[in-house]
Amino acid sequence: MPDKQNKMVAVLMGGNSLEHEVSLRSGRGVMSALSASDYEPVAIVLTKDGCWQFPDSPPTPAYRAAERLAQIDPACVFIALHGPNGEDGRMQGFLDCLELPYTGSGCAASALSIDKIRAKAVVADAGIQTAAHFIVKHDEWAHNRTGILHRVVDSMGFPVVVKAPSQGSSCGMAIPHNEHDFMRDTNEIMPLEDVVMVERYVKGLEVTCSVLDVKTQGSARALPVTEICPNTSPFFDYYAKYTPGASLEITPARIGEHLAQTVREMAVAAHNALGCSGWSRSDFIIDDNGPVWLEVNTVPGLTETSLFPQAAAAEGVSYNNLITLLIEDGMQRFNDKYRKGAE
Repeated sequence: MPDKQNKMVAVLMGGNSLEHEVSLRSGRGVMSALSASDYEPVAIVLTKDGCWQFPDSPPTPAYRAAERLAQIDPACVFIALHGPNGEDGRMQGFLDCLELPYTGSGCAASALSIDKIRAKAVVADAGIQTAAHFIVKHDEWAHNRTGILHRVVDSMGFPVVVKAPSQGSSCGMAIPHNEHDFMRDTNEIMPLEDVVMVERYVKGLEVTCSVLDVKTQGSARALPVTEICPNTSPFFDYYAKYTPGASLEITPARIGEHLAQTVREMAVAAHNALGCSGWSRSDFIIDDNGPVWLEVNTVPGLTETSLFPQAAAAEGVSYNNLITLLIEDGMQRFNDKYRKGAE
């Protein structure tokens, strides 16, 4: 397939996940950056009920949106969708079927990475330290809550972390400190996906490390580590993430160069083990035994308070330049793929 010559970039934002509002803010940031570039941005908002809102037209069902998107034939699709139905491989597979270039990781890597259970298994197999956990499914929770509670007390003690496996932005996550809170929090989180991950609570310093993986710059490289200190929240929750001033975010982190290098190496190793491309951001807790990998984000936030742009800026990569790098990387990977297919 020949290189696309137009300069139109379709920016997908919104979606029907719990991160709809955050995605809109990310998408608006991308639109603003592209307005100052040579690209022609087109905002496409995915509504909470699954429709596609193209400019100057009523909401369109997904099955008709495919035809409309193919007609637009953008040079690249910038995926600014967070969480399920945007970051989990389904949108990436949809765009693969339409043979359209897009930013970030492909279908398989996206699907694997968003699943905290399976992603942890892959990352741990690569030799990266992770927190101990066990899985509770809906049927087991319905019939054996007392047994599960005993397992928590016997194997981990309180506090523990309860997570829905495929949510982001700390949605579907809680840190219960006693039996009552555990029962309440699990009851609230279980319906999201009919399964929860109960994870050992790791007490320490929370840091995050962004990885930029654009082909023009060679292999994946880690950006400076960011230290996260929520001002009021007990952990880096939704409020702390997206409320200006709610967290102190320090880049580079005040952890010493040797420890920072360890975190950077782990972030790149996790990125590569999961098959990510373009960009990703891994979250860690540093305790007395060193960094513990928590999870990876394959479509990190791009809001005014987001961590990836902060790390890029510390490395001398402006927000506008970052957006351009991701678009050009998506187009290059697309063209390389189809050139190989034609050989």
